[in-house]
Amino acid sequence: MKNVFSYSFLPLLTVLLFVNCAPLQNVTRQQVKNRTVEQIIMGEGTATIVLETGMGPTMDTWRPILDSLATIAKVYAYNRPGYGSSTVVDPPKNVVEVAQQLHQNLRSNNVPPPYLLIGHSAGGLYINMFARLYPGQVTGVIFLDASHPGQFEYFKNEHGLIYNTLVMSIKKSNRKYELDIVKNAHNDFNGKPGFPEVPISVLTAGKKSSILESKKLRDQWLVFQNELAEMSPKSTHLIVDGSGHYIHHDRPNVIIAEVRKILARH
Repeated sequence: MKNVFSYSFLPLLTVLLFVNCAPLQNVTRQQVKNRTVEQIIMGEGTATIVLETGMGPTMDTWRPILDSLATIAKVYAYNRPGYGSSTVVDPPKNVVEVAQQLHQNLRSNNVPPPYLLIGHSAGGLYINMFARLYPGQVTGVIFLDASHPGQFEYFKNEHGLIYNTLVMSIKKSNRKYELDIVKNAHNDFNGKPGFPEVPISVLTAGKKSSILESKKLRDQWLVFQNELAEMSPKSTHLIVDGSGHYIHHDRPNVIIAEVRKILARH
């Protein structure tokens, strides 16, 4: 199922199926505290690329870039609770707990820092928080058409129909806990540490994601994307021509190039 918690979550109104191909290779399952975590660890290197999906797709979404990333560095991808075979036991209640569970996963698997975090859509919220909680372990962050902490409130106040449609779609899934997380994301960042001065690449979709996307929505989305880039003085913001919301599907080479740039600075 494709998620689109972003201005580009509009495709959820018309596209609800995620097409699966052959099973991913190198998939393992690890007990972390009382949770079963489905994950992939591959590649070698002094840094670890950590992949955080949006709300909806499993880690299968990274298929177009996994092998290429593993030739550059160690790669860690996983499924949050309720995705794939990852169990929903004591699910996270907020953005902070998602970031903490990711950190637990990495430690339990002896996957060492420094981490280059890549987050798509709602996954951008989680890596945003991870970098704030564990700044000394993060070497860079790549946001892929990523969610902004204030956007869900914006939709609630400015686009009630879209907001209510998204709420109903999440309620019908087996990941209902995420509804409370995204609804309250704007509050979770209050009083938290600032974002560290690490390199940021903000990659924003260049194409419309839905016929319902208005100029007003697009303009506000660009405001959100610019604010993500402003979190660090070491930032790059690229509008990725020819790409929709799933930049890692449409323009994977752009992501690979940004990964190489950030790791070259490490």
